Amino acid sequence: MNMKNVIKMLAVAGLMTAGVAQASVPADFSAAPGVLVVNWQASAAIDGKANPMLEVRDESGDVLASVHANLTGTQMVKIPSRTQGNLTVSLGNENSNYRIPFGLGDGRQR
Repeated sequence: MNMKNVIKMLAVAGLMTAGVAQASVPADFSAAPGVLVVNWQASAAIDGKANPMLEVRDESGDVLASVHANLTGTQMVKIPSRTQGNLTVSLGNENSNYRIPFGLGDGRQR
């Protein structure tokens, strides 16, 4: 098999495993210890419902925070200060994933 055929096979295999596209939350995320910063995009206020709930879950599916979404500007969402790893942020039926690096905190016991 030449390289061209291998690349085609890998591309087809990748398409076969791709799931249905899921709508993402119309916001950009960043984090600091104890806070998830949500920067809402302009389309969030246009498309949004009145006072929806924003949920933040950890890798195991536990709810870390559940707050009313502002849908405009910047919103600070309190999460446990030692939160690390992959988070799922949900707004209605839209989901986004955000990864908090493991080196964000200093790791010392308090």
